[in-house]
Amino acid sequence: MMGLAGEAWWQLSWGLSKMAGSRLPPAILVVFLSAAGSPGLVHALQPAAGPASFEDLLKEMSTGPGNSCDWGGADFSRLEDDLFDQADEAVLQGLNGTAPPASPSTSRPKDRAVRALTALEHASAEINKDWPEGNRFHFDVLDVPPALVVKMTYRNRATFTFFGVPRVADDQRPNTAWRAIRAEDDGRFDRDGGYEEVSLFPLRRGHSNRVRFLAKFDRSGCGSGVGVSYYAYEWVPEELGALDEFIKAQGAVSREEPSEKGRSNSLAPIGRFQAAGALITLPYCWHSQIDTWNNPSLCAVDSYDISRDRARFVHRAFNRPDLVPVARVIEYGQAHDYPALLAYCASREVALKIIRDIPPFVYGSGLEIRPIGAAKKRVELKNNDVVQFDVEKRAGRWLVSGFRIQ
Repeated sequence: MMGLAGEAWWQLSWGLSKMAGSRLPPAILVVFLSAAGSPGLVHALQPAAGPASFEDLLKEMSTGPGNSCDWGGADFSRLEDDLFDQADEAVLQGLNGTAPPASPSTSRPKDRAVRALTALEHASAEINKDWPEGNRFHFDVLDVPPALVVKMTYRNRATFTFFGVPRVADDQRPNTAWRAIRAEDDGRFDRDGGYEEVSLFPLRRGHSNRVRFLAKFDRSGCGSGVGVSYYAYEWVPEELGALDEFIKAQGAVSREEPSEKGRSNSLAPIGRFQAAGALITLPYCWHSQIDTWNNPSLCAVDSYDISRDRARFVHRAFNRPDLVPVARVIEYGQAHDYPALLAYCASREVALKIIRDIPPFVYGSGLEIRPIGAAKKRVELKNNDVVQFDVEKRAGRWLVSGFRIQ
C-alpha cells in the first residue's frame, strides 16, 4: 500500500504530467519527487564538495604538533598527502597558466614553478607560524630540461613530483600541456612514521638524451635507526610520459665511527655516495644476525655504469667480506634453505652440519674475530652457547669451512 505522502506525490506528478503533456522536464519531476518525501535524493543530487584547498589543509593541521613524533597529536598522513596533491595542482596552474608573467625571467618553467610554490610557502609561514620553521612547508626545484622535479617537505614528511610535457595526451592526441607524473617510489603513500629527508640529483644521460635523476631518501624512526633508499629514474616522454625506475637500492645507515685501517674487529661502513659522472656509487648497510648492537654491522657499496642508454651493474664491495658468509649461513641455516646455504660453504659436509645444528637464536654479542692461518679466520659468537665459524678465502671468495658449538 502506498503511504499518504507517496500517494500525494503520485497524484501530484500525474497531474503535472497531464498539465504539461509529456513536455514537463524530467528535472522538475525529480524536484517534486524530493519535496514529496525523498529528501535523500536531493542530497545525492547536490554537487559534491571539492577537495580542500591548500590553505584549508594548513589550517586543519595547524591544530596539531608540527612534529609528528610528538605523541598525542592526530594522524595527519592523509591530510599531508592531500596537501602535496594541492601543491602539485598549484605548480601545474603556474606552468600551464595563461596569465602574463610578473617579469621576463618568470617566463621560464622553473621560475613559474618557484613562483607558485613560494606563495604556498608564505601561506604555511603564516598559518603554521607556531611551528618550528623547519616543519613548515618548504620546497626545492631541480631543473632537468625539458622537465622539472619538485621536492616538497612538510612536518616530518618529504616527497617529490616530476613535471613534464608528454608527447601524447590521455585522449591520444598530441599534447602541449605540463603534467604531474608520479614516480613509483616518491615517498607519498608509504608513510612509516618518524623523519624523512629527500635529496634530488641529476644523472648523466645516455645516448638517447632522456632526462634522468636520482632520489635519495633518508628515513629515521621516532626512536632510533636510520634507513637509506636510492631510486634512479628515466623519463620516457613518448606516449603518456612514464617514469622508468631503473635502479633501486634500500638499506640502513651505520652509526659506526671510522676506525683505524687494519683493525680486525672494525665494522666501519664502506664507500661514498656519488651521483655525478658515468659511474655512480650507492653505499648502504643492513641488519644481520651478527650485529653487536642496534646498528648494522655489514655494509656494501654498489657501483653502476650509467653512460649508456641501459644502466649496468658494475661491482659490489663489502666492508667485511669475511663476515658476510657467516651472516648468510646463519640466516639460511635457520631457514633450512640448503641450496642457498651451500653457496656460502666450502663443502657439503659443513653445510649439512650447519643446517642440522644451528641454534634458532644466534646474536652478535661477544663477537670475536682472530686469524688462525693464511687467509683463514675464526669468528666466534658468545651467546648461551659459544658458536664458532671458520672462514677461508678461496679463489677470491670467503667461505665457511668449519662450524662448531661449544
